[in-house]
Amino acid sequence: MIKIARVFPSKTNFTPTDEHAYFDVPGLFTPQYDEIHISTVFTWDINQAKYLVRQWEQHGRVVLGGPALDDPGGEFEPGKYLKSGYVITSRGCVNNCWYCFVPKREKQIRELQIKDGNNLIDNNLLACSEKHIAEVFKMLSDKKSIVFEGIYANLVTPEIGFEIQKLKTRAIWMAYDRPGDFEYVKSAYKNLGSPTHKVYVYVLAGFQNDTLEKAEARCLQIARLGCYPFMMLYQPETKIKYSKEWRTMQRKWTRPAAWKTFMRNIK
Repeated sequence: MIKIARVFPSKTNFTPTDEHAYFDVPGLFTPQYDEIHISTVFTWDINQAKYLVRQWEQHGRVVLGGPALDDPGGEFEPGKYLKSGYVITSRGCVNNCWYCFVPKREKQIRELQIKDGNNLIDNNLLACSEKHIAEVFKMLSDKKSIVFEGIYANLVTPEIGFEIQKLKTRAIWMAYDRPGDFEYVKSAYKNLGSPTHKVYVYVLAGFQNDTLEKAEARCLQIARLGCYPFMMLYQPETKIKYSKEWRTMQRKWTRPAAWKTFMRNIK
């Protein structure tokens, strides 16, 4: 069995933290490895990743890859590039949203072998075949604290909502990417049957012709619906440096205590 180190230019909540996961240059007592995989998630980390390639070359054969370098991904290996508990059961997406890199990177939906996990981060699980979705729900049937990270609101039918209600779900994340998507989110929330778990909604902001006022109005819609808004600033391959006003707005709408106080004050 080959000995592999994984090196990550950025650390997130998803990143593994075991003894063979690294986030910087090798230290004085770093062991030798057969392979060193430098996994690059964000395009703005590419320069740092290339720097890490040079720093790790003395410790084994270095392989540079990851989503930021248009790696389409293969079969999912639990715990390798994602923390234990996270699972991917499909790659790709049927949509071709202008702001999303997935169709270019991973192409159309590819259903993978289903591995155990309670935090699903598929790009678009509900675009998979009915058979695959049923098998995923079966895998989840004995799990606790389940999180769905990638659910398209327009695909949450009453039947899907009923199946999700039968699981021990902790949170669902949906997206409100375009101004016209609110009705999909509203319908999905209804189909989830007044969920006791938290429903978070990524609210995309900062794209062309968007304004602070329009972005906040969309977050208010989500909060008034009963969901948790989470503002995401649009980032193309060349990272945008947002103004202080935009960054302040984003902070407010990613911190429940802040936006709940705001909501009380405007009533």
